[in-house]
Amino acid sequence: MTKKPFFRAFDGCWYVQTRAAGKRKQVKLLDPSGHPVRGREQEEAAWKAFHRLMAADPALVPAPSALTVAQVCDLFLCHAERHNEPKTFTWYGKFLQSFCDLFGALGAPDVKPLHVTRWLDAHPGWTTARRCAVICVKRAYNWAESEGLLTTNPMKRVRKPPPVRRDRVLSPEEREQLFAAIRDQEFRDFVFALQETGCRPGEVRKVTAEDVNLELGVWVLEHHKTRKKTGLPRVVYLTPGMVALCRRLCARWPEGPIFRGPRRKGCKPFSRNAVRCRFRRLRAKLRLQGVISYTYRHSYITDALERGVPAATVAELAGHTDLQMIEAHYAHLSEKRQHLAEAARKAAGYGEAPPQPPASASA
Repeated sequence: MTKKPFFRAFDGCWYVQTRAAGKRKQVKLLDPSGHPVRGREQEEAAWKAFHRLMAADPALVPAPSALTVAQVCDLFLCHAERHNEPKTFTWYGKFLQSFCDLFGALGAPDVKPLHVTRWLDAHPGWTTARRCAVICVKRAYNWAESEGLLTTNPMKRVRKPPPVRRDRVLSPEEREQLFAAIRDQEFRDFVFALQETGCRPGEVRKVTAEDVNLELGVWVLEHHKTRKKTGLPRVVYLTPGMVALCRRLCARWPEGPIFRGPRRKGCKPFSRNAVRCRFRRLRAKLRLQGVISYTYRHSYITDALERGVPAATVAELAGHTDLQMIEAHYAHLSEKRQHLAEAARKAAGYGEAPPQPPASASA
């Protein structure tokens, strides 16, 4: 059986003892850059190096009954670091680290749904994050089972919380308020792009001059959220106003992202946190509840459906691979009472000559 990492004082490095072909062998643990893990206080780094070593050599992986929750999570993160985007890897790491803080020493096969429930209850501030947290833990265990690390998967019995529907839609008046409250032209350009394209905020932040085709009036984004699933670039169709905006920004920024912050901040591209902070200040200033950068995307899709654009076309414009997301999360037409009332009138024939109600039986 593989031993746990241990510290050797004579050279100040961390080692692990393994057995291969009936012979014991001590292996020096290395950090991601290939240097030995040194220092007695580097035990956490030694464990991470140990799990990277296990991921590289399947012969070093403990038997399923000996695996701990922390080992499963670390092995999965080693896999995610190689095969997922950095943003996704960080997302996995955030929730799996939180889970391991409570139950990392527990045997991996011994986890029960109760442990997940206790973990979620320990974070009452999580709302939409509850579903994300469960997805991450289940993903780690599903991967471990598919790779043969576990013979049974106790996480199969854990149910994901239902998704929280995104129901905040901006009215024309609120859009005017938001634009009026933005003082610098740079952020007004960014918000205008959100409104006109319906793109994800991250897509707008990363658009470069190379992605813009002014002759065709499109953005061609090679790196996007659904690239792995579709294998195709994301094509964003631009309105005349967006074509004019992109022409101006591309001339100003021929290299790198074209949506950048004000000059007083060094003209750096908008970061995710910068956009979040800007909308937080706008919410406080205008007292608008629930308005975030993604609200423009939800509003774009909902308004398009209300105006009669076919759902399949809306899905294509929004960059979805099918209609599932549109139908499940973005179609807020049930809240558009005026629109549905008008549709009901048309369905009942209240067009040119409204039908008269039937006369009573006693008449």
